[in-house]
Amino acid sequence: MKNKKKAMALLMCLILCVTIFSACLNVSTTNQKTAESYIQDYFQQRFAKMVDEYAYSQEAKAAITEEVLKESYEAIVGPLGMPDSVERQKDTPANRVTYLAVFRTGSLLVNVVFNEKNEIAGFFIEPYDTLTMPATIVEREIKFGGQKYLLTGTLTTPKDKESKTVVILVAGSGPADRNESLGVLKPFRDIAWGLAEQDISVFRYDKRTYTYKEKLAQDESLTVNEEVIDDVTYAYYKMHALGYDNIYILGHSFGGHLMGRIAKELPWAKGYIIMAGNVTPIEELMVSQIKYLAEFDGKVSEEEAMQIQQYEAQKANIQNLTKENASSYSVAELMGAPAAYWLDLKGYNPFEIAKCRGKLLVLQGANDYQVTTREYGMWQSGLAEHKNVTFKLYDKLNHLFMPSKVMNASDYRQMNYVDGVVLKDIAAFVSE
Repeated sequence: MKNKKKAMALLMCLILCVTIFSACLNVSTTNQKTAESYIQDYFQQRFAKMVDEYAYSQEAKAAITEEVLKESYEAIVGPLGMPDSVERQKDTPANRVTYLAVFRTGSLLVNVVFNEKNEIAGFFIEPYDTLTMPATIVEREIKFGGQKYLLTGTLTTPKDKESKTVVILVAGSGPADRNESLGVLKPFRDIAWGLAEQDISVFRYDKRTYTYKEKLAQDESLTVNEEVIDDVTYAYYKMHALGYDNIYILGHSFGGHLMGRIAKELPWAKGYIIMAGNVTPIEELMVSQIKYLAEFDGKVSEEEAMQIQQYEAQKANIQNLTKENASSYSVAELMGAPAAYWLDLKGYNPFEIAKCRGKLLVLQGANDYQVTTREYGMWQSGLAEHKNVTFKLYDKLNHLFMPSKVMNASDYRQMNYVDGVVLKDIAAFVSE
């Protein structure tokens, strides 16, 4: 089996491009010509020339090898064939030259990044999102929340019809934006547009940890109340104030895991939707995910083994954490979150959602390697006595409820959208 890990590194952003983007550089005519020639060589598979005849930054030279270029081409471009057209894009950062390559079955954005010395400092490829907002829906920004942490969200509604039903979207772990973006993938955008086309309003918003990331990173008292629960509550009352009678709450991944806590705060919601929610505590799930990806190609490298060991150690720290020993651990020893965060989650039982008065929908993708069907089975067992619950399992869909081919991170490297059947099932559930 070929090693796809280097190819995927190129796709995700070869050579620490994020650190380069902070520089305000103007791309010279020379660099534009260099980028054009570089990209032409790539599509002609002249990888040795690319390595030998271009000036690179020190970091880029070490990472952009002939092998990496070849493997990336085979994994990303090869299945598409030769492009029908390659056109330069003008609306890009000042130090980046971007071309849109259009193929018969898809499109790619090919980017060359330069540093202040006019050296190639990054080369990365990303899918191109061609989806446009349907003419039958409209969107407007909504401000909500407390004065200390005011947030912004998007309310998506049918254009010419009044909707009394709204679905509030709650993202998974981490500092997610309102689209729950993963690269160019935007699952919450897809859900909002898809449901609004079926006359259902949707509210999605940037998480507090996204909008105030640096500030909250210093907060040692942070818990899921500040990360998730408080803002879902604010969003609920904002939607109620806007005249919505039927309010549903949809939690994806960790947002679904916390639905028991959410429902406790908002027992008046019409219903709750768990999409790929984990039952297993997140610290255990993280270790399982790291192991799965490391073992996927049949060989665990020394670096991967070390990473697994580090996560295992942090999991043990979290599980052994008490109020008495909390000060002994740094954030770095607790998977990046303060001790207060993990102590707050201790003893939480996701099946508390069974106490909710509203109806419940649990959705799962069969090809989800992050929150697996094992978790789905646990929901089924744990909620067996809950009479007002519906379960849906989708063949060949991944964690984002998009079509999956290989059940690893490369599923997220191609342009994709939330499956239409999932959108129909959600629409039917909130319309009953």
